[in-house]
Amino acid sequence: MKKEEKRMLQLIQTIEGNVLAIGISDPIIIEAFEKNDRIEKCYFLNTISNESGKAKGRKKRKNFSMNRLRKKFHKKKIDYIICNIEEMIPHMNTFIKDSVYINRKKLYFFGPNQLKYSKIWKRYQQYHAKIEHEKIGNSYLTTISNEHSKTNKMKDIYFLIHDCLKKMYDVIGDLLID
Repeated sequence: MKKEEKRMLQLIQTIEGNVLAIGISDPIIIEAFEKNDRIEKCYFLNTISNESGKAKGRKKRKNFSMNRLRKKFHKKKIDYIICNIEEMIPHMNTFIKDSVYINRKKLYFFGPNQLKYSKIWKRYQQYHAKIEHEKIGNSYLTTISNEHSKTNKMKDIYFLIHDCLKKMYDVIGDLLID
């Protein structure tokens, strides 16, 4: 068993409440979610296939679509979110505000070389989230604490406009340099 799998299994042993797992396909880790009795409900989402197939095993495991993330869960309903960063990159524009909206405690990103995603971590810091990075073997585990994060519609709109203007500024700068 790899160091990454061992750390994920330790993490799964400590969590409790409602959990959202995105991009997890390892059967050992999925089985660990099902064995943990302190997890009330565990929602799985595979962003590659976007399938909502039937759940196996216990009834606390449910699948759903990425497009309905904010509609499916109400404000601060999910205790923990565990994500594979590589599968979340195409959805990051909406996932950041949605994850702050629905997450009550902590958000975990795992994957290789997460330090190159500094723009994403800065966007989480806009909501006053605490971010910690941990190197495990060849990959990283990033913990984002959303316990003191607050959001509302005006703040989301402001950050959306702010991020769009930043992107336009970067594109114009790249065009002028090239």
